[in-house]
Amino acid sequence: MNQPFRFRRVPHVLALAITTLVLHQAAHAVDLRKRLNVRQEASEVVLGQTMFDYYQGNNFSALNNILLAKSMGRIDDSVTSSEVLLGDLYTAFGMPDEADNVFSRVMTRDMRTQTRNETILRKGRLQFHQGNYFEAERLLNVPLDTQITDLEAERRVMLATVLMARNEYTEARNLLSPIPIGTQLGAYAAYNTGVAHLRADRSPEGIRLLEQVMNLPVSDSETNALKDRAALAIGYNFLQLQDADKAREALINVRLEGPFSNPAMLALGYANYERKEYKRALSFWLELLTRNPADPAVQEAMLLAPRAYEALNASQQAFYGYKLAITTLNSQLEQLDKIAATVKKDDWAVNLSPSADGGFDADPMAVQSAVVPGDRIETAQLHDLFAGNAFNEGFQQFQQLLRLKSLMDERLVDLRAMRDMSAVLRQRQAQLPAATARINAVQQRLDRLNDRWPALEKRARQSARDSKNVGSTVSMQNQERLYKLGNMQETLARKPDTAANRALKDRVRIVKGLLLMDIASKAPASQEQIYTDITSNEAQLRMTQLRMEALQQLLADNQKIAGRDNESKVRALETRLQATQKDLAKALDEHRTYLRQLAENQISDTRTRINQDLAEAHLSIARLQDAAMIRDDRQSGASGKPQP
Repeated sequence: MNQPFRFRRVPHVLALAITTLVLHQAAHAVDLRKRLNVRQEASEVVLGQTMFDYYQGNNFSALNNILLAKSMGRIDDSVTSSEVLLGDLYTAFGMPDEADNVFSRVMTRDMRTQTRNETILRKGRLQFHQGNYFEAERLLNVPLDTQITDLEAERRVMLATVLMARNEYTEARNLLSPIPIGTQLGAYAAYNTGVAHLRADRSPEGIRLLEQVMNLPVSDSETNALKDRAALAIGYNFLQLQDADKAREALINVRLEGPFSNPAMLALGYANYERKEYKRALSFWLELLTRNPADPAVQEAMLLAPRAYEALNASQQAFYGYKLAITTLNSQLEQLDKIAATVKKDDWAVNLSPSADGGFDADPMAVQSAVVPGDRIETAQLHDLFAGNAFNEGFQQFQQLLRLKSLMDERLVDLRAMRDMSAVLRQRQAQLPAATARINAVQQRLDRLNDRWPALEKRARQSARDSKNVGSTVSMQNQERLYKLGNMQETLARKPDTAANRALKDRVRIVKGLLLMDIASKAPASQEQIYTDITSNEAQLRMTQLRMEALQQLLADNQKIAGRDNESKVRALETRLQATQKDLAKALDEHRTYLRQLAENQISDTRTRINQDLAEAHLSIARLQDAAMIRDDRQSGASGKPQP
């Protein structure tokens, strides 16, 4: 029956509606991607391994991954996230020029204000650590946020340090005061603010801030050391103000086993000496004499303890105290000469810290940021050197170069192995035509077998179907023979057991065994066995073809590899690596010389200080001897004895 016209149009309208809906959904999806800013490039996927290595601490691998991806065109300079990470990695690896170029390139882009400010902070941090305070101040003057976030607090601390280096303590105080003291960075900010107040002759406000740091709860080792520094700064300030009582109240807060205990005990002795409590001052200085004699505070106590004996009118103890100081200081000069001789050796910087030996698998960037000497005398004699930022920065880069050297040595061994393998492949190139001919011949035989296989399979299946009839005929004949032999065995079993009957029984048993063996050897295969063999042969034929295809692919790969000039490429890489090794050796020598010069300058300053202490000790002994002679002369004059 014909449908009305309006019903005949329904399918067409429905189809048109569906098509329109699909197109609308596609357009809506495109518009949604635009509105959601869905990225279409694969840069984030490429950077996945890089970010994983970065957060795992494998910074060297992360740096190589970024540079490799950029060289292969997988990412470019337009990817802001990778550029910022690259700048951070360059900074960590001691490459300020490259890092500055990256940050400058990123800062010229159109981006969010927060991202731009964080990039500026990174560049400012780089200039700050490099000691370029003028450029650092220009960059760090840009606030990151209206709130005191971690990054904003870091910016303020660095900028305040720059300002304090120019004696602009008021501006530094205004920057640091809003940072809450509850955080670790806030504690440092409060300490720096307090020091800024003290240097600006605002002692009450500075003391108040330093006391807040000093009274912080006991926490990690870094915070506890900061508490000790605050207490020591308060004590020094009160000593300068000649307020020994308040100085002593602050100095007793320094931990006895902390890193600032020696200066604190020395200052406590000063405080008690100023209060004319000479015995109490002497107790602190005598305690210092039991500690490492290479420490400057201990050496100064060697001169102050005899001074306390003098104040107690114990001239003989003072005399022997100065003699002990002279002996000890001379011994320290000998130790300093040994250290100076050790510093001149090429392996001094290598053996200075256990962290310098990272092994082949160690990340060249994963080195300690501070020197950790193993010799306690060397540590005490060169304490100012090891605590300085210049030496630590140089030593960190030296360790990185050492690990790079180990890595390059390993890569050179790998390249030489690759070069030998390339030579072997080049020698095998002449053998490839013969191998190709053999493989082609085997493939031809396999092709013929594949062509014949359908006919062979058909014959085998026909043989399986015919095996039932043949098997039944043979079975009837053998059954008849076995029946007769069985009857003969039964008949012989009923006869008397004579020698002849036994021989006859053995002959029948042997014939029956031979018949059974003949039946077994001539029995045709069963239908199930034939089908099993067909399946097995077909599987073996298919597996052989797969192996042949794999062999052909292997041959093609060998031809492709052997056809390339790999040996020349490897030699070119080896030449480049050797040139890089020469540059690396030059850089290591420069850093070694730089560290040695810093150490020799510190040794010279330490030697000058010890010689001054020695001179003071000799002068003190001479002063005591002169006083003793004057006293003896007075006693002789009073007794009326003639003078010699």
